Amino acid sequence: VVELDAENFMPLPPIATVIESEAGAGETPVQLSAQLTEVGTLEVDCIAVEPSPPAPLPVGEGRLNTRRWRLAFQLRGGDAATLARLHPRFPEAAARIERFYGSRAPDVDAREIKTLRSDLERLLGARATWETPLLRELFNVLWTGARRRRRSAEHERLWFNLAGYGLRPGFGAPLDEWRVGQLWTLYPQGVQYAQDPQNRAEWWTLWRRVAGGLDAAAQARLSEELLMELRPVTGKAAGKQPGIEDMARLAAVLERAPAARKVELGELLLARLARKGESPQLWWAVGRLGTRAPVYGSAHDVVSVATAAAWLERVLALDWKAVTAAAFAATLLARCSGDRERDLDERLRTRVLQRLRATKAPASWLRMVEEVVELDEADAGRVFGEALPPGLRLVG
Repeated sequence: VVELDAENFMPLPPIATVIESEAGAGETPVQLSAQLTEVGTLEVDCIAVEPSPPAPLPVGEGRLNTRRWRLAFQLRGGDAATLARLHPRFPEAAARIERFYGSRAPDVDAREIKTLRSDLERLLGARATWETPLLRELFNVLWTGARRRRRSAEHERLWFNLAGYGLRPGFGAPLDEWRVGQLWTLYPQGVQYAQDPQNRAEWWTLWRRVAGGLDAAAQARLSEELLMELRPVTGKAAGKQPGIEDMARLAAVLERAPAARKVELGELLLARLARKGESPQLWWAVGRLGTRAPVYGSAHDVVSVATAAAWLERVLALDWKAVTAAAFAATLLARCSGDRERDLDERLRTRVLQRLRATKAPASWLRMVEEVVELDEADAGRVFGEALPPGLRLVG
């Protein structure tokens, strides 16, 4: 066994392929067969190991299995079948990204890179219409240029923005676990242009967008840093803390963080909200931290009923017409999970329903408090803090 030097070796993603079966869905155990071709390339086949369907054979003879599937390797440009389904102008979009992040990218005027997002929309259509396969292929292009993101503050800011958008919500497509794992290797490097508030904001937004794909250890590390960053300060610096809302939104979606850490983060946000001048959007983060029904995390990491009830009382004391985020925060705190150990008592949920009706909240919010329901597309976007890619649906 040879230890590989991380400086000289780059890990490749797992191999994923689709094989059409003649016998319908199911699992087929296979063995791998590899050989070198005449031109020196590697040829790999999957060969079924269970017996083939019986066929008339002379007595005493057996039948060798001939069910074999070729694993075709497309080393450049991604999987051929995937690329065939992409937008016809994807190659132009990839070339546009490579102009700024490619290994041979020339010196680019700062004004030119500022139009990269609009250029991609001109080629591929509005960003909201980009489907998951297209988003992941765009991320793959960006990832090859990850080291060149530090060419300027604009390079770094746009790379954070586009990479996070392309990989959101961090799961739901083949190889997402590997992609997020590779992206996480950048976390220790931090922000190169940290003096720029916009770059810091895009850094936190990047991790919020892919948080669903981060494991418990990564989320614990993020939550530990956020615990320090979100701590209210006093004195002259009290009003000079940019990026608080971005950090709070990230903290709110770390569903794999332990319940005790969520309580700490929630209490910090409530301490901030007790002061004048804080963004009312922090109430959404409080509701998200105390939600009864996690989207991708474990029920074991949900905060206690007593904590959620105490936070809900704070939300119920607000003027919901003045604080627009309060209604959905209350909905998340009172949401019905179907688990009596997690759900708030009927009295509290009834109070929430009354307030929701009084403020003419969407009917879907009332149903979330009344019964166990799957999130629709709009509410899933509210829970994540951003719309999910078209065609990607949460199954709870």
